[in-house]
Amino acid sequence: MLSTLLVPIGITATWLSLRVDSTPAYVDTVAPLAEDPELRDALAVEVANAAVRTIERRVPAALLPDSLDAVVLASAQAVVENDGFPEFWRKANATAHREFLAIVHERQGVVADGWVHIDVGPLLDDVFADFVERFPVDVSLPSQSVMVPVVPESRLEQARGAYQVLEGLAWWVPLLWVGLVAVAVVVARGVRGRLRAGAACALGVAIGGALVMLLTSPTTDAVVDQVESERQDLARLVVEVVVASLDSTALAAAVGGLVVGVVLFVSSLLLGRPPDAGHP
Repeated sequence: MLSTLLVPIGITATWLSLRVDSTPAYVDTVAPLAEDPELRDALAVEVANAAVRTIERRVPAALLPDSLDAVVLASAQAVVENDGFPEFWRKANATAHREFLAIVHERQGVVADGWVHIDVGPLLDDVFADFVERFPVDVSLPSQSVMVPVVPESRLEQARGAYQVLEGLAWWVPLLWVGLVAVAVVVARGVRGRLRAGAACALGVAIGGALVMLLTSPTTDAVVDQVESERQDLARLVVEVVVASLDSTALAAAVGGLVVGVVLFVSSLLLGRPPDAGHP
C-alpha cells in the first residue's frame, strides 16, 4: 500500500525536523557523551597535542620538564574529567550545531575554513593554567581556539537538497498517511473489512519502522566515511548517539504498529465467527 511506502519517509523526516534541526534537541541528544571515556580520551589527546606545540614554541627548552608529552596529557585528561566538562561539551556542540544549520539552510558567513568545528580552546586554557601552576615559567601562554574539524562544508552542501526536502516533508507526510488510512478504512466493506484495512495499515507502520532500523547502520557508516580518517572515531561516537534516537523512534513505530495490527486483525476474525448453536 502507498501508506506503507510513506512510513519510512515520515519517520525519518519527523525525526530530522524535531531532533536534528533543533539545536536544543540536538544538544540534549549528544550531552550524555560527556560521560563517555572514549570521547574524553579523544578530546584529551587533541588538547594535549595543541598544548605541547604551544609550550614548545614559547617556553625555553631548559625550563621544560622531562616527559613533557606525558605531563601535559595527564593534565588534559584531568581537565576532561572534571565537573565542568559536561557543560563545556553542551556549549561546544551548540556552537557546532549552529554552524551545521548555517550550511544546510544556506546562511552565509558563519562557517570558518569550510568545516564544521568543535572548539576545544577553553579546555586548552585550563591545561595552560595547570602547567603554569606546576612549573612556574615567566612566559605568556595565550588563550587560543583549537578547532577540531568534524564535517567538511562541501559534504553538507551536497546533502543540502535532500535535507531540505526531508525537513519540508516532516508535517505533510504524516498528514498524507492519515488521509490514506482514512480512505482505506472508509471504502472497506463492513466492520470486518474496515478492521482488516486498519490492520494492514498498522502492519505497514511496523514494516516501515523495521526498514528504517535496517538502514541506520549503513547510513551511519556512510556519514562517518566523509570525515577525515584520523577523526572518524570521534565522529562515529557523535553520529551513533544521534542516530540511536532515530532507531528508538523507528522501534516504537514498529512495535506499536505490530501490536495494533495484530489486535485489529484478530478482532476481525472474532467478529466473523458464527455464534455457537448450543446443544439441545
